[in-house]
Amino acid sequence: MALPPFADYTATRFREEIDAAMAHQRDGLARLRDDDGPATRANVLDAWEEARGPLNLLLSVFFSMKSADTNDEFERLAEEYAPKLAAHEDAIQLDRGTYDRLKALEARIVSGEEPADDEDRHHLSELIKDFERAGVALDEQGQARLREINGRLAELQTTFERLNREARNAATITVAENELEGLSPSDIDALRTDEGLRLQLINTTQQPLGAKIADAGLRRRLLDASLNRALGEIDTRPTLVEMARLRAERATLLGFASHAALVASQGTAKTTEAIEQVLIPMAQAALAKTRDEAAQLAEAYKSINPGAEFTAADWAFVEAKVRKDRFAFDESQLDEYLTVEKVVQACYDAATELYGIQFTLREDLRGHVEGSQVYEITDDDGSPVGFFLMDLWARPTKNGGAWMTAINEVSSRTDEVPIVTNNCNYRKSVPTCSWDEVITMFHEFGHALHGLFGTAKYPSRSGTAVPRDFVEFPSQVNEHWAWQPGRVLPAEWLDKLKAANEFGLGYAKAEALIAAVLDYVWHSTPLDELPTSADEVAAFEQAALQRHGLDDPICPPRYRTQYFAHIWGGGYAASYYGYTWAEVLDADAVAWFEENGGGTRANGEHFRRTLLGQGGSVDAMETWRAFRGRDPQLQPLLDRLGLSLA
Repeated sequence: MALPPFADYTATRFREEIDAAMAHQRDGLARLRDDDGPATRANVLDAWEEARGPLNLLLSVFFSMKSADTNDEFERLAEEYAPKLAAHEDAIQLDRGTYDRLKALEARIVSGEEPADDEDRHHLSELIKDFERAGVALDEQGQARLREINGRLAELQTTFERLNREARNAATITVAENELEGLSPSDIDALRTDEGLRLQLINTTQQPLGAKIADAGLRRRLLDASLNRALGEIDTRPTLVEMARLRAERATLLGFASHAALVASQGTAKTTEAIEQVLIPMAQAALAKTRDEAAQLAEAYKSINPGAEFTAADWAFVEAKVRKDRFAFDESQLDEYLTVEKVVQACYDAATELYGIQFTLREDLRGHVEGSQVYEITDDDGSPVGFFLMDLWARPTKNGGAWMTAINEVSSRTDEVPIVTNNCNYRKSVPTCSWDEVITMFHEFGHALHGLFGTAKYPSRSGTAVPRDFVEFPSQVNEHWAWQPGRVLPAEWLDKLKAANEFGLGYAKAEALIAAVLDYVWHSTPLDELPTSADEVAAFEQAALQRHGLDDPICPPRYRTQYFAHIWGGGYAASYYGYTWAEVLDADAVAWFEENGGGTRANGEHFRRTLLGQGGSVDAMETWRAFRGRDPQLQPLLDRLGLSLA
């Protein structure tokens, strides 16, 4: 398959083609539903895939372009089509006739009238569950209310995404050059704009430049700007409160105790009780370790700023000082190794050594955004694997953070190859990455590999089409290869970095786990206990954390409620726990690699064949057991983090 003609797409063309693709899907599913012949894999499962293919591709193209380089027309189109697409999905998922056709195929497979393999059975089973969780069994009144809720939620999610981006940009701080002691000349050059020197925020609460800024007052201004964004003239709280309440109402309508319970049923966790048993104790243990670290940093701060109170705004700055003094380590000493170009190449080289894939830069092809790099990926025998599109650079019209997108869905039964993207927010005026950004690079490329290696029979089950609490696991495993001696850093620097990183690990894990608890509480709270107005959000957030002993100003959550894009603007509502859930698998998988000789070509092939390639074609935990040979164990993660559970 050739790349989509990204450069040719306009809002007008998207509108026309999306309308046509929606009609194509409706017509195809009507034929599936109304077929009076015996239900078969071909006229049900294959017909399902064929009907949905064009719309899925178009939406992937549109949202990959919009998230990387939006404009007013794309924004209006997204807001216009959010409720239309929600209604379209409801028309499909609430169609009893289509559901009955799926059940008829299930009965014929069970009776032996229609042959089926494990992939057929799994795909059919998941489709049936999707219909049931979507409300196909509701009466007419219930379905009508469900449609209203889904349509409104689609509008609100799009609104939140826009407001959150605008709030992040509006929170930019104007500074004077004499306030920037500690920053390198290249750091300062990166802050120059037509309006002067400006510190721009990233998605997370803590800001990377806080580790370098010597001016305590400016560090506090920076953290305050981060913590208080989206609370003023641009306010996301009314939007998210309505979303939380609608999600809770929908879950009740569908027969679940909460939105979290609905989401858990779709993942590998299965129940909220299983999530709580891991998430809450892990967060509490990480915060306990953080408090021990804070006591050491507060003592060190006395000599840096005598008489001043040590706060969360000082954490990264003092931690960097302590690392330098205690471990003879200063991350700025790594600059020669951490240029963006070198890190990207190290990421690709690791994949070549582990999986045998080859990268060919195709300068004749245009990616999803102007300036993106297009690579043709082949196996070591020259056979095609797919296309990889890398968009490295920040722009005001781009979403924050880093992410992967699967442009198309492929099947092992065709010659079509996957097209995936990675999107980062490096700045061309800053020549180097931080180590955190190195890990993010390897992480997102892990998602890309998962998408590229898909071998599923059914396109909608290929690649990263796995449960939300499983999808982060393969990408977390890929982070491990950044720590190989000589991969990014020489062995002697890695040893120093590992020693230095062990200090502060409690904080790094606690801020993320506290955010996960915040997400969990928002989505497990009954409707009548949720906030009803924006003014109640802060108190709800504080009470949620206090309830679990996690409210400590020294360690604010990685995302506060009002800028928690993963759960209000993305697909991680009640699923942010999945990063930690997947990290259990990650640590256990890395232990397997270490037990079996490390990142060898043979081990990479085993991981690719048994797990990455399977995607969502069978139950996710079956792929895990095929790879590991047993159920996952928690101890490798506890050992990695130096934590013990009470």
